[in-house]
Amino acid sequence: MKKLLIILTVFLCACGGSLSDEQRKQMREAREQQAIVKVTESEIMDAAFAKGRDVMSQLKQVNPDTGKVSTDEKVRIHWLAPGKAHGLEIEQQLIEAYLNSMLSGVPLQDNVQKIGEDSLLYTNPVVITRADSSIEIKGTWNVWMSKRELIIAMGKH
Repeated sequence: MKKLLIILTVFLCACGGSLSDEQRKQMREAREQQAIVKVTESEIMDAAFAKGRDVMSQLKQVNPDTGKVSTDEKVRIHWLAPGKAHGLEIEQQLIEAYLNSMLSGVPLQDNVQKIGEDSLLYTNPVVITRADSSIEIKGTWNVWMSKRELIIAMGKH
């Protein structure tokens, strides 16, 4: 984008200052993309919840294409069932926390964790209620997202 802005600026100087409406629009868009966006941690967490819930609504469709959803939303999606060892340590810890919460009678809710300085992990437990009214956690959807991508998306709205 910086190259586009430089090229447009050079073009502006070369043509004596007369720009078409389309050229003005391109320059304005280039400036907006370079603008500094200041957001709070709270706004980032809210954006992560919103993005995670949007991804979940897409995953609840019949036979969702997780690869397509992952690519379209610029996230990484991972399913983890209780007792399976293929999850990352943080995913294992979160599913154990959900299981402990369920045993304690605490309602299970979606969650966002800050992972390091540049990532967030949205987790959503999939729970079924059996005929005898007992509750079972089938697993958790884990949606990994980039803090940078969230902030860029926030600047576009």
